[in-house]
Amino acid sequence: MSVEFGVNNTIGWTSVTLSENNILLSIVIIGILLHSSLWFQLFFHKISFNLSFIFSLGYVLTDVLLICSYLVQYGIRSHELTSTSRVSCYFQAYFMFYFNILESVCLTCLNVARYCQIVRNRNVYSLYPHQIILISIIIPLLILINMIIQQNFGWCVVIEKAGLSCSLGYTNIAVRVWNIIFMFFLPIMISFCTSIRCVFFVKETQNQQVIIRRNHHRRLIYRFIIFYTIWLILWGPFMLVTHLDIETVNDQINLAVKICSTIEMSIDGILVYFLDKRFEMAWKKSYFLIIRKLGLEKNARVHPRIEFPLTTNIKTVSP
Repeated sequence: MSVEFGVNNTIGWTSVTLSENNILLSIVIIGILLHSSLWFQLFFHKISFNLSFIFSLGYVLTDVLLICSYLVQYGIRSHELTSTSRVSCYFQAYFMFYFNILESVCLTCLNVARYCQIVRNRNVYSLYPHQIILISIIIPLLILINMIIQQNFGWCVVIEKAGLSCSLGYTNIAVRVWNIIFMFFLPIMISFCTSIRCVFFVKETQNQQVIIRRNHHRRLIYRFIIFYTIWLILWGPFMLVTHLDIETVNDQINLAVKICSTIEMSIDGILVYFLDKRFEMAWKKSYFLIIRKLGLEKNARVHPRIEFPLTTNIKTVSP
């Protein structure tokens, strides 16, 4: 059943749904601790926030917003007899859907930029700063417009059942196929293809002058693949179920994919260690600071800093 704005309705969760969300809440609390720790380290260690950080930071911000939205919904719906405007139902269904899609797009943009740096030897952040900013504005707007159009034409509706969380349903098969292709599979395929191209490129390099830089690129690629694989395994099933119409899925499967998605959102505070070297730098600085404060630095293994000489024909530096 679709919902209408401005109509009051009892939206509290049933005891069964509440018990399921208590599990999700415990995972979210862990996520709050990890993400708070990450952001504290970024500011405490004065990590540089430049344009090349925009997609990595955008990805982490989507997690923060998703965590905040869940806490709002839990506060509203954890009381079974809560009565409020059905705007809350739209907020719950669309907010999570929108920022999960945006999360995928941020990773795709980041990977395409790295592809340009590694394979094309072009630092898009310094060469096309205005275009990068424009892309960062236009893509979220296009996703939002796509959702508004589908809602206004009745192709996508918000479904509410008493005592349950709100979800999205599709009344048009063509729209469902459109969303699966362009909102789900396309960003994944672009990331997959660019990553594979980067792997083959660094393996084909024979020039000794740039071998050190290629090793650096190889580490970046493999770390991204590790991150992306974990992310896709945990995030993918939830979004696929959402696109295929979550109401047709068994309750146990529905809960399982929600738990996986929530785990992914929560552990991103640490998982982004593999995503961008600036996140790695923040965690490492904190680790060595703690080791030093505890007086354990003598037992810690010392890694000498190695400067990598760059030849004059290398134009870019990958983050």
